[in-house]
Amino acid sequence: MPDLKKDIPASIAVALVAIPLCLGIAHASGAPLLSGLMGGIIGGAVVGLLSHSQLSVSGPAAGLTTVVLGGIATLKSFPAFLTSVVLAGILQLIFGKLRVGGLSRLFPSPVIKGMLGAIGLILIMKQSPHLVGYDFEEMGVQEFADKAQDLEDDYPGAPRTGINTVTLLALAFTHLDPGAMVIGLLSLATLYLWEWKVQKRLPTVPGSLVAVALGVGLNQLLAVFKPEIQVTGKHLVQIPELSGGLITFPDWSALANPQVYILAVTIAIIASVETLLCVEALDRLDPEHRFTPPNRELIAQGTGNLLCGLIGGIPITSVIVRGSVNLSAGATSKISSISHGILILLSLLVMRGGLNQIPLATLAAVLVHVGIKMAHPSTLRRMMGRGWSQVIPYVVTALSILFSDLLIGIMVGTVVSAVFILRNLHVAQGLTVNRKGSLIQIELHQEVTFFHKVRLGSLLESLPADSTVEIDGSKALSIDHDVLDVIEVFCQRAPQKNIKVIVGGIATMSSFSEKQKAEMQAEYDQLLANNRAWAEDCQQKDPDFFYRTSHGPKPHFLFIGCSDCGVSADIITAAEPGKLLVHRNIGNMVSLHDMNLMSVLQYTIDHLVVPHIIVCGHYNCGGIRAALSTDSFGLIDNWVHPVKSVIQENQTELAQILDQTQRERRIIELHVLQQIGHLLKTPVVQNSIQKLGIPRVHAWVYDEGTGKITDLKSQLHLSEGVHPAFGFQHPAQKNAEISSTV
Repeated sequence: MPDLKKDIPASIAVALVAIPLCLGIAHASGAPLLSGLMGGIIGGAVVGLLSHSQLSVSGPAAGLTTVVLGGIATLKSFPAFLTSVVLAGILQLIFGKLRVGGLSRLFPSPVIKGMLGAIGLILIMKQSPHLVGYDFEEMGVQEFADKAQDLEDDYPGAPRTGINTVTLLALAFTHLDPGAMVIGLLSLATLYLWEWKVQKRLPTVPGSLVAVALGVGLNQLLAVFKPEIQVTGKHLVQIPELSGGLITFPDWSALANPQVYILAVTIAIIASVETLLCVEALDRLDPEHRFTPPNRELIAQGTGNLLCGLIGGIPITSVIVRGSVNLSAGATSKISSISHGILILLSLLVMRGGLNQIPLATLAAVLVHVGIKMAHPSTLRRMMGRGWSQVIPYVVTALSILFSDLLIGIMVGTVVSAVFILRNLHVAQGLTVNRKGSLIQIELHQEVTFFHKVRLGSLLESLPADSTVEIDGSKALSIDHDVLDVIEVFCQRAPQKNIKVIVGGIATMSSFSEKQKAEMQAEYDQLLANNRAWAEDCQQKDPDFFYRTSHGPKPHFLFIGCSDCGVSADIITAAEPGKLLVHRNIGNMVSLHDMNLMSVLQYTIDHLVVPHIIVCGHYNCGGIRAALSTDSFGLIDNWVHPVKSVIQENQTELAQILDQTQRERRIIELHVLQQIGHLLKTPVVQNSIQKLGIPRVHAWVYDEGTGKITDLKSQLHLSEGVHPAFGFQHPAQKNAEISSTV
């Protein structure tokens, strides 16, 4: 559920960071500055509304700056370029309708995690110069090597060529701005102190907003007490004026230019890939483990880019930096993303003056803080624990992105990861799925590789709500870590669909979640608590109750029931404690080979002299259905196999029952009657009847839908219900016959 107390402050934090990033990316792309803000508005208000991602924030992306710059130069006008953006949006809508978004699962897990780590390092390295007041490079640039359009013009004497991330850091720390550095470092310290000491007490107030307020306040104090180091001009947010108008329309005459279509395809592919990667990465960071449908996301992004092209915005994608800021600020739903787009619009219309007082150093501190979280060394340690097949693609991806750009790094990392995956592909066996009603059993074979990730992921997503899933990895010799990630994510999300997950045979995974363990322990504790409450209640109502039950008469009934029946025998008969001696097994079977039941029979007849034996079946019996099925259930098949003989022996009667439910109910009744016959064939029952005339045997069926018992009124007797071949003579009768012959 949305939490407006968290989402609205988070949207303000994201908007404050997004505004300079939109402006910086537009400048680096050679596009009008307002087009960057238009992309931010549409990415928030429109894409945020249509997307099913709860944390993703869309807007102009650094990965498209080169494409946009080259496209505008090739088409020779920005309106002509907007025509390509419209077509790119339409292509993304087609991609979504064709359901190509599922291909995002083909990107290996270490590549996604390497991307997150690389973005974190880029934020730290690229924003550190802004943190100390060296704003030579536009905010939002991510490429390692800077181009001329990435650099500000009003830095006389600064080199214009050979600038990259490393040289920029060196220049920054030789050109420190005292005021900006003080504001930036104090803002960064505030973020950590707020997170450490205050955030838990004020969870709805993001530390980034506190840092921004502090930055503006400090700058105002510098204006009073140290005006010579006050942050001004290019070191502040600079939202442009609207003197030239807000909307730019596409030039439809450009449709005659073939380059428009080539550029549209390029934008659509790059924007789609970046979006899918960023959304999957944010889903992994989501503390609530929610899932974003990739095809729905492509449709949302396509709509956003279509609108950008129509009214003058540069192309947009889901942006991991803004999404991470959103998450760090405490957002809980997409309301934050939608609100941030509205706030950017308001900043253009009515808040321009106030926002232009925010120092870039403060915003840089927010981004550095996010970058440190994304590039935390603990992730590298976890990947190293998984072996070289995980850590090498992770490191290669991170370094490739760091020294090139996002798409190149992803492609390089995927190729390296594929080498390790293909190494074991030829021995991979996959998995087997068995469905037994609401129980779904997934058995992993000896080798489960990355290429089974898509199949397993699709299978787990399609599982119905309220089902039980057993994932058995006991036969697996090797399970790819991407497959383990899919299983882990499924286990985290399963409670949302009320799916019970049991994992077995996977050393690195617990069979049950901590929540399931707690629920099982709570259920066990509740049983004991119920017992204590029941005992106390009985004691209060009748102080002699337990004395009577412990010294009272022996049981009068042996109740042979089914383990599958959901209600206890003493409850459905309202019998007093001690009246019933209960024996249960699957399908209420009476088998002469069951030493457990035979022992119970002898004890109840010879020692307790019980006058009644009841065999009670029940409708909707799982054991009977197992016998009726053509599926194999292992050892259960041998136990319930006799039920099949009931069908064979009564096929004429059963063939006349057309309703399948009624036919199953009749089979259950005939099965219970068969068990009565089996009872009469046992020596211990025959001897007792011949000697005492008891026990009397009864055939019952319990209806779980009504709670009522049907007495089948069995007419079987020893003299007519048991074939002579199964007859046993009582010793007294045998002695009498011997005496009569002497």
